[in-house]
Amino acid sequence: MRENKKFKIIKGGLHSSIQKSDKLFSGAFATNTRLMGIFVLYIHWSVEQADFDSDLHQFFYIDAEEFGVESYRSIMGNDADTLYEAENSMMGGLGGSKAELTEKEAVYLVQKYVRMTKASGSLLPVSRDELAFMLDTPLTMTLLEENALFHKLCVPLETDEQAINYFLMRFFAKDDEAVRHMAVRPASLSAPPNKQGETLCKNTIELYENAGGMSFLCESLIENNGRYQLVMSEIYLRGRKILSLHVRSCFFVSTSEAAMMLGRPEYITVYEITGDIDGIQKSVAKLYPGALQKDQDGGVLFLQFKNNNDHLKETVYRLNDDIRGLFYVTEYGQLVAVAYSLGAISRIEKELQIALGTAINTSAKYEFKESVFYEFVQGDFAEFEEFMEYLNEFGPEE
Repeated sequence: MRENKKFKIIKGGLHSSIQKSDKLFSGAFATNTRLMGIFVLYIHWSVEQADFDSDLHQFFYIDAEEFGVESYRSIMGNDADTLYEAENSMMGGLGGSKAELTEKEAVYLVQKYVRMTKASGSLLPVSRDELAFMLDTPLTMTLLEENALFHKLCVPLETDEQAINYFLMRFFAKDDEAVRHMAVRPASLSAPPNKQGETLCKNTIELYENAGGMSFLCESLIENNGRYQLVMSEIYLRGRKILSLHVRSCFFVSTSEAAMMLGRPEYITVYEITGDIDGIQKSVAKLYPGALQKDQDGGVLFLQFKNNNDHLKETVYRLNDDIRGLFYVTEYGQLVAVAYSLGAISRIEKELQIALGTAINTSAKYEFKESVFYEFVQGDFAEFEEFMEYLNEFGPEE
């Protein structure tokens, strides 16, 4: 669940005197999440001015599939709290680690994805003047340098399943650059079933032995604009690269059929807030600093992601398996915690009890065979108990 997970765009804006000052490269890194279709680029500059010296920190949130630079944030100075908050707000949901970059690599990426932003017709979330010192002198790279840079941006592939899941994610997204890097050259790839990019929602992998050797049969549920398709394909590997992929069949499935395929148990613990609601919101944000926040009509929703993307190593991949927990602080005085395994909800309960203590009291615990939480969030319910009465009478929404 990493694509398009930001809830707000943060724009930068430097004073014109800072823009015109000399800048010396102090370091850079990128998250190794390129195969998820997104990554964060960070660059640190020392700024030399006539009256004082300072530091410029730049964060770029990059959609490598289509839109280029999607959000941007710049910070002057070295306040540790401000930098920590900025890094967490940009990188909190990605689940990757940092790869150090050279100045040439960092500037090359800025130029590349600024071009992509313009080509996509999207607005650059920062004044070009602020980036002019990086854009005015075009950089080029050799094929060897480009390959080395792409490799830095990618997590090492440790299993066949991981290679297949990442490849199919990029393949259905029409991410030609990633497909090229992940396939053996020349590779045999049957044409994608659709012209538009698709989201890989679920993939099931089965090892198959035949006369041609070992291959992998994949059943992939993909989605675009609310329409779902089930794609059956066969993949041959050479090492951890794709030697061939052949789509054997592809057909549409209904939304309800897709929901059944994506179904998984949901564990929910409901707390009554005995203290200040705003204080609980702040405490949850502090307890899970990398969690993404989204304002809802009835409260504030926090999404905490796992600190890695190891769910792509599984024979059954689900898009939302990167979520560790959800936390909904309602305006009616309840805290609703959600997880997708008994172990995960147990750990979350302990964390909340230690952090919040007597400010919350457990009122109920539930286990559902399918997801109902978002129906509660989107519905007009004052309390979760009221929602349960609704479910008992009408059942989950189809």
